[in-house]
Amino acid sequence: MSRHTFVSRVQGQPVTYRLDIDSGRCAPADGSPDVTTHGTMAIIQGQTFALYVDQGTLWLQWNERRWPMADVALMYGHDLEAETTTFTADGRSITYPAWWRGDPTYEPLIPEEDEVHDWLAYAAVVKSDRKMQASMLQSWA
Repeated sequence: MSRHTFVSRVQGQPVTYRLDIDSGRCAPADGSPDVTTHGTMAIIQGQTFALYVDQGTLWLQWNERRWPMADVALMYGHDLEAETTTFTADGRSITYPAWWRGDPTYEPLIPEEDEVHDWLAYAAVVKSDRKMQASMLQSWA
């Protein structure tokens, strides 16, 4: 029997998805107003990423693999020449076009807004902010 949780996509038009925890697959929820979400998700380069609370733990899930947020090692960074971003979770990496690619006003020396434009940057910020993690554990439980 597969376990699932409900998560919301927050970038673009908000949509609630049913996330199969075992496989990492997601599908739009039935739209019932009674559905309670327990996290957030994004699809990046065809891969599913989610942050959610399950059994009192905050999890980061990438397709079928998941880690307790407290234990996972995350890295997030840009290659300015290639205009790409690389995200790594415990040695598993994905490289994709940077959110600012093609933006002539982007200035790499000015503080970035990565977490506003890139869900994986948001996940990295959550990892570094214990207060944010505690808030998520409380609101998504």
